[in-house]
Amino acid sequence: MLLVILFLLGFILPSIILDLLQRAHIKKTLKQKPILLDDKDYAKAGYYALEKLSLHIIHSVVDGVVFGFWIVYGLSALDSQLAGLNPYLHGIVLILSILLLGSLIGIPFSLYETFSIDKRYGFCKQGIGLFLLDLSKGLLFVILLGSAIIFGLLWLMNHYAYWWITCFCLIFSIVILANAIYPTIIAPLFNKFSPLKDAELTSRIESLLTQAGFKSNGVYVMDASKRDGRLNAYFGGIGKTKRVVLFDTLLDKISTDGLLAILGHELGHFKNNDILKSICLRGVFLFALFFIASHFPSAFFTQSNIPETNAAILGMLLLLAPVFSFWFLPVIGYFSRKAEYGADRFGAQLSSKSHLANALVRLVNENKTFPSSHPIYIFFYYSHPPLIERLKALDYEID
Repeated sequence: MLLVILFLLGFILPSIILDLLQRAHIKKTLKQKPILLDDKDYAKAGYYALEKLSLHIIHSVVDGVVFGFWIVYGLSALDSQLAGLNPYLHGIVLILSILLLGSLIGIPFSLYETFSIDKRYGFCKQGIGLFLLDLSKGLLFVILLGSAIIFGLLWLMNHYAYWWITCFCLIFSIVILANAIYPTIIAPLFNKFSPLKDAELTSRIESLLTQAGFKSNGVYVMDASKRDGRLNAYFGGIGKTKRVVLFDTLLDKISTDGLLAILGHELGHFKNNDILKSICLRGVFLFALFFIASHFPSAFFTQSNIPETNAAILGMLLLLAPVFSFWFLPVIGYFSRKAEYGADRFGAQLSSKSHLANALVRLVNENKTFPSSHPIYIFFYYSHPPLIERLKALDYEID
């Protein structure tokens, strides 16, 4: 039970406390004069955030129960059922079971968030058929790719004394590969990407890319509107796979100057090597995670009544990863928020401070993002600085 208590105190309870702090902050702020949004949208954004937080609290409680199930009963029961199987098959089934149970338990929450919360607030555009298709593709992806990765990890653990180093190298290589192939192989499995047909806009974007020294294999429009009404744009890929991706919703609701300002911000991340820095930072976390796994105390396994096999070590790592990830979030968040300010400065140089600031305000209005958060919640969860702080840095006058 010690592991369960540590999981609850080290992850579930702090997560719930943060959500409660954020809920209290939003409720208090809703009573104040609206900023950046009109009265109706300000209230709408606040209540939307409150509903999402309530759902997350329930999900956190369920996650705690599921972890307790695995530690107290599930791991030992499943391990006994798999006795006699080939060690590799044994490990693959054990670890996939942990992954798939977590995915299956998350389905009701995703359904409620998508078709109840998002639908009522005007964001959800998809039907249940598309949702289930995406879900099936995702689960198939987990099973096929997950099985190959688990086999690779188990093989390395069986053949190398310092397996945690070789396992880190494998996973980190996969992370880099995934970033490289995401825009050309992975993303098209879920969305349709078409070359931008607006010749004038394409010319202005290509001029902006040339000015920043960014070489891409094209400017594409993603059919985001078939699922969601929110606006976004991003640069994806590494090396020759880099491409500019615009949500079709963005083209419909933002000015050309605003769009170019947003792309200028994204180019700032490229210019400042933020993507590379982010990958390296996550590499540090992965390295630490495998090092910790190689030093798990035997008590972890005796408490779960499971032999200390390589498969059990990976299973325990998978179950405990949320705890370590949670406490590493502030580190990632700190550097990410710092990078956003740098990208804003670069984007403002390519366009203007006013164009970028107005575009950011437009995004907040269209996406119904509540403009205020609790400082501790920001410290843990925010990858971007609060919009108000970004606007102040851009000399935008807030009413």
